[in-house]
Amino acid sequence: MYKKFTLEELSTIQNNLIPHLHTIIQRERCQWVNDFFKIAFREWNEVMFFDRGNPLITIQLIDNRIHITDEVDNIQIQVPANEKGELNRLMIRYISKKQRQIWQKTIEQILMDAFVEWKFYDILWKPYLVYDIETALISWEVSETNFPEYYLWFSLEESEPWKMTYSCIMREDLEEFVQKMINFDGYIIWYNQIYFDNPVSVYNAWLTQKEVEILNEKSLDLYVFFTQLTGKRMWLNKVSDSLVWVKKTLDSWADVESLWKERKTGNDNKILKKIQEYCKNDVRMTALVLLYLLHFQKVDMDNEDYNFDIQTFIELSQPSNKKEITNTVTNQSLFA
Repeated sequence: MYKKFTLEELSTIQNNLIPHLHTIIQRERCQWVNDFFKIAFREWNEVMFFDRGNPLITIQLIDNRIHITDEVDNIQIQVPANEKGELNRLMIRYISKKQRQIWQKTIEQILMDAFVEWKFYDILWKPYLVYDIETALISWEVSETNFPEYYLWFSLEESEPWKMTYSCIMREDLEEFVQKMINFDGYIIWYNQIYFDNPVSVYNAWLTQKEVEILNEKSLDLYVFFTQLTGKRMWLNKVSDSLVWVKKTLDSWADVESLWKERKTGNDNKILKKIQEYCKNDVRMTALVLLYLLHFQKVDMDNEDYNFDIQTFIELSQPSNKKEITNTVTNQSLFA
C-alpha cells in the first residue's frame, strides 16, 4: 500500500523520498534529475535501486510519466516526463539546510493540525467514537465468551475540538460503557469491531443480539472498508504503518495473551500498564488511519488508485450483506 502524493503535497510532508533519491543521484554521479533519468531509462523503463541489499527507490516510465516510489516509506509520486524541472527545484530546496529544517511536517502532525482546526470534528455532521478491547483469551463463539476478570479498552472521543481524550474502561465499567455506545448519537469506529469487538462487548455486558445489531448499525468498520474497497484483507498494523507510519507496541496478539497470563499469576500493575499502552496505541493508530482517509480520500494498492468521497467511505465501512454477520469469531479477529 503506497501513499501517493503530488510534488506540492510532498513539499509539506516529512519524508525520505527526496533524500533517498538525492542519495541515489549522487551515487550514480549525475548532475541532478535530467542526467539521472537518462541513465536510469537507458535500457529499461523500470529500475530499482538498493541500499545494502534492500530495495530503496523504484523508478518507472509509464505513459510518459515518471513514477518514483520510496520502498521504505511507501511513498510514490508521479511526474510528467516533460515537467522534471519542478522535481529538480524540490531537490534543490531539500539540500538547503535551512529549508530542511522548516518545510515539512510528519503525516501525523498534518492530520492532527487539521483535527484541532475542526476539519474532522465529525463525519458528515455526525460525531464519532473510536474504541478497542483487549481480552485475555478468545472463544470461537462470542456469545459464549466471558471474561469476568480481565477486560480492558480505551475509547477516544472528540470531547473538545482541540484534544483527543483517551479513557480506560475496566471490566467493572463495561456495562456502563456499552450502554453509552448504544445511546451514542454518532458513529462507532474500530477495525473489525462488527465481527468481534461489538458482540464481545455486548454479551459481556449481559445484553442480547438486539444490542449487537444496534451497535453494528452505527459502526464504521475500517477493516470492512479496506476489504470492500480493495478486495484484500489487511490488518491494522500493516495499514497504519503504510499510511501514517505508526506501528503496534507489541509484535502480535500472542504477546498480549502472554502478558495477561503473566499478570494473572503475578498481579503486576506494570504488566497491566503495558497492556493499557498497547490498547491505547491501537486506538491512536485507528484514529490516525481514519483521519488519513477523511483528509486524503484516496489509497493505493498494487499500483491501483482508489479514490472515494466521504459518503462512499461511510457506505463501504458497513457490510454490503449484513446477513453474513454471525456470532462466530473469524480468524482475522485475532490479528486486527
